[in-house]
Amino acid sequence: MTKYILTESANKITYDALKVHGGAGYMKDFIIERLSRDARITNIYEGTSQLQIVAATGGVINDLLADHFESKEKKVYKGTLTKLGNYLKEIREIYLDCLRYVIEKKDSHFQEITAKDLVELYSFLYVGYLVLEEAEKSKRKIFIANRYITNALAVSRKNAEAIKNDQYQDVLHADEILV
Repeated sequence: MTKYILTESANKITYDALKVHGGAGYMKDFIIERLSRDARITNIYEGTSQLQIVAATGGVINDLLADHFESKEKKVYKGTLTKLGNYLKEIREIYLDCLRYVIEKKDSHFQEITAKDLVELYSFLYVGYLVLEEAEKSKRKIFIANRYITNALAVSRKNAEAIKNDQYQDVLHADEILV
């Protein structure tokens, strides 16, 4: 899960940096040219992002970090961090609801298709609590925690919609569609 999170994040960050630099970002005069190449290869070697998702799925489906998350949910966060702690609790509820939905389907193909969304939900929780703890230590990091956790909540809601509203029905029937 960690390799998936880091490699995807590195790719997004360097892609955004290339957009800031425009065409000049592709020139060897700027370090972003090398960084974007380095970031791109990270989600290819030592297993693609999809393979990392497959590797993480078992732990995510079995809620391997349940005790960790439950202990974090019991913690009392102060000030503006209270809202962010509540957002993480909401993400946890979304994850558990989606997990129940996927398991109750008893369809291994559906589980495979939704694995990326479930792994992302789980990673939002893990990283969310990490940045929340950092924000407790440093007021400067409150802005980072706010940005990360509010975005994670929005994406979590989107992932839940994708899982539960039959968005993946076309993929489940690919044999019929691609004939």
